[in-house]
Amino acid sequence: MTHKNFRVYAKNNLDFNVVQYGYRKCEPLFSEKPHIWPNFLFHYVHSGKGTLNVDGSIFKVQENQGFIIFPGQIANYIADGDNPFEYTWVEFFGNGTKNLIAASTLSPKTPVINDTNGKTGKAIWDLVESGEMSNALLMSKFWAFADTLMGHTVSNTTHSDLYVEKAISYIGENIGKPTTVSDVCRHLNISRNYFCNIFTESMGISPKRYILNQHMEMAFELLKRSHFSIGEIASIVGYDTQSKFTKAFTRYTGQSPSAYRKQKGE
Repeated sequence: MTHKNFRVYAKNNLDFNVVQYGYRKCEPLFSEKPHIWPNFLFHYVHSGKGTLNVDGSIFKVQENQGFIIFPGQIANYIADGDNPFEYTWVEFFGNGTKNLIAASTLSPKTPVINDTNGKTGKAIWDLVESGEMSNALLMSKFWAFADTLMGHTVSNTTHSDLYVEKAISYIGENIGKPTTVSDVCRHLNISRNYFCNIFTESMGISPKRYILNQHMEMAFELLKRSHFSIGEIASIVGYDTQSKFTKAFTRYTGQSPSAYRKQKGE
């Protein structure tokens, strides 16, 4: 079988919930369309290679590597034309996922890990190969997989780097809300001046501008690829009124949302 997918409809856990998991052996140049992912989505490449495109950054991935897409990110991936990848995946969410990801080297800036000992690959393969199962067994296998991610420890990472990574994660997870720099600082429990300095130094852009960019990038994709109304898109990307969204979008791009959509052929 070249493709199988198992969906989980019971969402009983506050800390961790598995949404779906599966397997695919790709045809050459197989690709997923750019998509705004609502949950964490982890893939493991068992053979072959391909390309991950996430929020405009491109990462080459190959056998014995795993990669993650964070909530709110716009991402897609493409199988290599000569040696297409074969992968398993698991999608999950919950309050405990923040601590899980923070304890690994995975971050929006470093979404790829090298599985040198093969433990992560074996654990996720065991989860997927088991097929449909009880929630108790599923969570047991998920925890076995999650435990291997903890083994990819953070190294050569400063406190400021961690704050920036957590800020990016928080902004992505709350992309549908009118998030402010103050909201991020409260979440991180650090001062605004310190946060703005370390974020700007690390990212080359102010946190306020970064937040705006993320909202606008999502708006671009929705205007080009969806049939939502302008008002619906305004709400999805965190604006409480269509007029506020239109004003911000026009100031950002030099044209109204409707004009942008028309230009892109919608």
